Amino acid sequence: MALIDDDRFEEFFEPYAKNVDNFYKASYWRLCDEIIRELIRRHLDVQPGDHILDAGGGTGRWAKWCVRELGTRVTVADRSRNMLDQAARSLAEAQDAALAEKVELLGCDIEDAPEIHDDTFDGVISIYNMLSFNTDPGRAFATMHRALKRGKHGLIMGQGLANALASKFNRDLASPDEIRKLGETSIVQWAPHVPPLRVFSAADLTELATKAGFEVRGVFGVTSLVQPGPEDFTYPYDKMSDISRLLDDPAGFEAALEQELARNGQPGWADRGVNLMVHVYKP
Repeated sequence: MALIDDDRFEEFFEPYAKNVDNFYKASYWRLCDEIIRELIRRHLDVQPGDHILDAGGGTGRWAKWCVRELGTRVTVADRSRNMLDQAARSLAEAQDAALAEKVELLGCDIEDAPEIHDDTFDGVISIYNMLSFNTDPGRAFATMHRALKRGKHGLIMGQGLANALASKFNRDLASPDEIRKLGETSIVQWAPHVPPLRVFSAADLTELATKAGFEVRGVFGVTSLVQPGPEDFTYPYDKMSDISRLLDDPAGFEAALEQELARNGQPGWADRGVNLMVHVYKP
């Protein structure tokens, strides 16, 4: 049985596609973005003109950054037509023909994607939550492994299990049955309007990547120290959380970024992450 059927999937993403980029007005998410950008700079090892697969790339936000920052071409592969439509609108609104020429939008399910050819890409990214929406994350990893050229790197993210359990205990005061079910299934229900999502430990991501044929070069927490407030998940974004208020101060932001980057890849720290990122390499 699918974790999220197609109708439920698009029902969720229709309003989400129009609002998701507004999340990043919150300084907590600005911090997450900067951590991710730095991890990409350090570990993806791509050159100008290289071709990146952005698996679950949605509205194309990260594709645009890769083109502008790294000088690459990007294929955004996503299951949601609503997200890809928003990506097309965003590219058109940028009024940048050179940018648009370097971004391809591809509708497909990463778990079964014959549209994605073997040994094609010089790097793979999957930022934030694509993996958490998968019925079979192993098949998603297999597609990404198949698509990546040998000797190339990928950075793949999913939501964190330890953070989900801690949030359900400490923030949501969830029932014993909900806590036990989350612990047994590694599937979390954050809110009635949000589909059930898979959550992962560092060991889970390592096992999935290894079974697909990757070498695992590291796992990182994003974020491992700073925790978002409930206001950071709302749209329209009209109320600042306490942590985002702290991070709005440049000195607070720089201190948080410095400590996150110093800690998040060390043994034992990744599992603290709100989201986890696994660095993979195809030998």
